[in-house]
Amino acid sequence: MDTEEMSKSLLSTFSQLRDPRSRHGQRHPLCAILVLATAAMLSGARSLYAIWQWGRLQGPDLVKAMGFTRSKTPSVSTLHTVFSALDAPAFEAALASWIQAHLPADAKAIAIDGKQLRGIHGEELPGVRLVAAFSHESSLVLAQKKGAMPNTRAS
Repeated sequence: MDTEEMSKSLLSTFSQLRDPRSRHGQRHPLCAILVLATAAMLSGARSLYAIWQWGRLQGPDLVKAMGFTRSKTPSVSTLHTVFSALDAPAFEAALASWIQAHLPADAKAIAIDGKQLRGIHGEELPGVRLVAAFSHESSLVLAQKKGAMPNTRAS
C-alpha cells in the first residue's frame, strides 16, 4: 500500500470519530487534524508547537492529501482546543484498528511495557500508570491503557 492509499485509509478511519467541536466556526475537518498530528508525531514531533510547525512546512499537495480544505494547516491554539475536547479512548481505538489493519500478516512479537508517572504534591493530581503493547516489526504502539496509580506516599 503506498503513502497516498494509507493516508486515505487513515482519513476514512478518523472520519468515523465524533467531532467534539461546535459546527460554528470550524475551519478544518477533525479527521484532517488527526491525520496531521499522527503524521507529525511519526516524523518526530513531540509538542503542539512541533505538530503545528511540521504542518506548516508541508507542501500544498500533502496538505490536501491529509484532508485539509484550506491551504494552511491549523494553528497551535486550534490544535490545543481540538485535543483538549477529543475523546482520547475513541481516538486510540480508531488508530489501533488502523495500525492492526496494516500490520504484516506474519507479525508475531509484541512487547508489553509499563510506566509510572508521579503525580504532584498531595492528592490533587495523582500519578498515572501506563501500559503499552509495542510491535517491534512495525515499530508501532498497538494499544495503550491508563489507570490511576495508587497513592504510595507515606503519611
